[in-house]
Amino acid sequence: METKPQTEEEVRKCCGGSCHSKDKLAEPEKKQNEKASPMTVEELTDLLQRTHANFENYRKQMQLQIEDIKKMSARDIILQILPVLDNFELALKNMPDEVGNGKNKDFVQGMELIYAQLLELTQNNNVVAIETKDKDFDPYYHEALMKVPSEVPENKIMEEFQKGYMLHGKVLRHAKVKISAGPENKTNNQNKNGSKNENKTGGQ
Repeated sequence: METKPQTEEEVRKCCGGSCHSKDKLAEPEKKQNEKASPMTVEELTDLLQRTHANFENYRKQMQLQIEDIKKMSARDIILQILPVLDNFELALKNMPDEVGNGKNKDFVQGMELIYAQLLELTQNNNVVAIETKDKDFDPYYHEALMKVPSEVPENKIMEEFQKGYMLHGKVLRHAKVKISAGPENKTNNQNKNGSKNENKTGGQ
């Protein structure tokens, strides 16, 4: 059975003529032409610059990540070396004079050489000892193991029990120290005042 061609009036009634519009039929052709059109030199240059910038940013991020991994690896190794360094320092510090001047002189010199090599190793890896001599106590750098009354001003470091170290400007290990609580009379007065305040509060 043959289909009769639609009249203009029937087309308008059907969909307002939109489905048979010439513009509608021409749209896919336009899109194909737009896709097929080559990029201009300016567009290609802009794309290349943006791609290059993205690659540079990625390369810098990867470089920073690699540096962080190296620092963390060095940190773990140095933390394992520090106790060995402490033991060498303690042994040399407490060694009797007669041992260093007697038959074991060469042995002592060998220990001193190894200790110096270990120190050089840490210094080459940006490890720096934390200063404690004549310094005020700073909880960021120091760890107070003892606080005793003395004539030394309050919070002044009196003795170092264990060296502290920094790596790349960050604390690797806190220095363990003994600090002053100030003169004993002042400490006692502070304790008495504290007790009085507690009694007053309790009485109320």
